[in-house]
Amino acid sequence: MRKQIILLALCASACTALACKPRKPIVILHDNDVHCAIERYPQVKCLYDRMTAADTAYIGLASSGDLIQGAVAGTLSEGRQVIDVLRVMPYDAITLGNHEFDYGAERMFELMARFGNERVSCVNFSDKEGHFPFGSYVMKRYGRTKVAFVGVLTPNTMIDEKRAFITPAGDTLYTLQNDDRVVEIVQTQVNKARKAGAKYVIVLSHMGEKDVPLTSVDLISRTYGIDAVLDGHTHTLLPQQLVKNKKGQLVPLTQTGQKLDNIGKLYISPDGKVEASVLSLGEVGKDPRVQAVVDSIAVVNAPTINQRVGYSEVKLTNMSADGKTRLVRNTETNTGNLAADAIRWYAKSDIAFANGGGLRKDIPEGEVTLGEVIDMQPFNNDINVYEVPGRVLVEMIRYASAVLRTQKESGMLIQPSGFHYVYSKSQDRVLEVTVLNPATGVYEPLQPDKIYSLAVAQYNFSQYGTIVAGCRMKQGNLGLDNMITKTFIEQALGGRIGQEYAAPQGRFKIVE
Repeated sequence: MRKQIILLALCASACTALACKPRKPIVILHDNDVHCAIERYPQVKCLYDRMTAADTAYIGLASSGDLIQGAVAGTLSEGRQVIDVLRVMPYDAITLGNHEFDYGAERMFELMARFGNERVSCVNFSDKEGHFPFGSYVMKRYGRTKVAFVGVLTPNTMIDEKRAFITPAGDTLYTLQNDDRVVEIVQTQVNKARKAGAKYVIVLSHMGEKDVPLTSVDLISRTYGIDAVLDGHTHTLLPQQLVKNKKGQLVPLTQTGQKLDNIGKLYISPDGKVEASVLSLGEVGKDPRVQAVVDSIAVVNAPTINQRVGYSEVKLTNMSADGKTRLVRNTETNTGNLAADAIRWYAKSDIAFANGGGLRKDIPEGEVTLGEVIDMQPFNNDINVYEVPGRVLVEMIRYASAVLRTQKESGMLIQPSGFHYVYSKSQDRVLEVTVLNPATGVYEPLQPDKIYSLAVAQYNFSQYGTIVAGCRMKQGNLGLDNMITKTFIEQALGGRIGQEYAAPQGRFKIVE
């Protein structure tokens, strides 16, 4: 009898110890704005596996969008090759970024279905019938704890990606609910997730923390019940910003920069404390399975990307020397000169321009390959020719430049060919516009009522909205911007980018 009592006591003691043993914390690794940097995914998977094997925390993986566009793999396959890599990655949830719509909404649906619709949340995206294809949270269980992911996309996408949402005839196919409606929808999904048993609710936001009409900061301040916001869109390195929600509680907001230069780590402790930080992948190893997929894509693409286009005597620059500032979005660059010249030459138009947001990587001095041209212009933008009155061009310049009054860069900044301009930030006014007279080679004052043929990316042109509403398209679908640049180098420049592109040519000035 005594032995039985002792045994029962030991069992009770063991059960009590087991019950008191704290559960493991939860760690959510996350990224944003990867933009086709598929070469980094093997490291992410290796880090994920190491943390899982350590068995000190439950590990998850999430993304805040802009995955399928931004480099060769996305461009050559319209996003499929990127999805092929994501399919072997252990993502629990993602939201859509604006660049998921670069190849049209129908292509986006195809890619998300291939990735797994059940892992996608974008609660403010609806079709014309009012259906929300990704309108619910994604619920995951870590141990016995349920965590819900609620995805939301910046309403500005309807401007930036207009052709994916609105037909040329003006019919709206898809809508991104905005402003108060976004807040209402997100709050509804947060409440539903809580009711369904979610201990924690994490928002995957592709809205950015600044410089847009509705920011992630705004979203937090107008809601409650959100435990953290994993942000994207503005490419900001933000380890943690604490923002008060509607009830005065502090909510972590975090963002990792871009292209997996870093990866985010959201730590949820056993006692419920939530903290955000950012890690460098640094010397992390590479998962062999994911690396094999990346390598196979490289083999498939090699014949195309290694194709020789020509030779450059100069470095073509979009970025600052330290690689941290996108010069092409706040000043004139030689890359902008080249890209705009290529468009005007190919279209045989009066004037042309490239936008700063469409120009990405530098091209070094030396042999130029097609892969480098695509990396410089990765978005496969269709070039159209429009008939634009001079006064409309002035308003376009003002609109594209005005962003620089409140922030450091403008993705719409006009890199011109065939015309020059001066914009004053303090006056918010275009001070001067001159247009090249091809017969004399002289730049002459712009004529407000004259109709000029303007060659520009359709995507970029649509961003000007009502400013260009009355402008007729003269010629459509001339070709893709990167292929036009390739042809310009090969034919117009005879395969050699010379000293005329050694430095910006003084085509525009942004003054105080």
